[in-house]
Amino acid sequence: MMWQPHRSLEREHMDDHTPAQGVVDEVYAFLGAITRWLGGARATLHRFEQFSVGWAPGARISILDVACGGADMARALHAWGHARGFDIQVTALDISARTLDAARRRGEAGDQPRFVRADVHRAPFRDGAFDYVTCALFFHHLTDDEVERTLRAFDRMARRGVVVNDLMRRWRLYAWSWLFTRPFNAVLRADGPLSVRRAFRPGELAALAERAGMPWLSVKTHFGHRMTLAGERRAHTSSAAQTTPL
Repeated sequence: MMWQPHRSLEREHMDDHTPAQGVVDEVYAFLGAITRWLGGARATLHRFEQFSVGWAPGARISILDVACGGADMARALHAWGHARGFDIQVTALDISARTLDAARRRGEAGDQPRFVRADVHRAPFRDGAFDYVTCALFFHHLTDDEVERTLRAFDRMARRGVVVNDLMRRWRLYAWSWLFTRPFNAVLRADGPLSVRRAFRPGELAALAERAGMPWLSVKTHFGHRMTLAGERRAHTSSAAQTTPL
């Protein structure tokens, strides 16, 4: 389908189907490369870099990575924290057994997060179980109402703050996604461009944070057609969630 400026609600293949393990492995190898080389990890780490100014030297910080996929972001957070002398403890949550199987076979023995299989809304964690809750490339899979509900779940589980990282709905990213996925399997060729069509624009995501009762979250745009919706409770303001270019 050609580019349309409005947000698509067409379901992605992997939202409703569980492909063979080989296909799942290829999907997360591709997404891992995007995370490492095209700004995916950098956007999330930028927000945590800002938060870390208020952390004590050597602090232990617990992070829940929701819809962790291949766990590349979880590993990036662990490596970033280790390099700065923090004890970063990451729990990687995903609903898919095959996704978690792919994630466990990626990375090195020393950088494996704790893996948990569960729906984020039925996760076996108490209120305030983690310092931060984060996710990447998850929200574009959700409806507006589901985003609000999920943000409230993040708010419940996070003591200190939230970082959401996702694509921006832009025609140029759609074109790049269509081109970059051509050499890969049919799932990537279909879901890659559709992910961009399903993505939000910064103002739309900020409005959903406001509707979820979390105006202390702000949107920033980043290299690679990424945006983050993030904040800490100690940075509360009385204004609505704001959109800020980086």
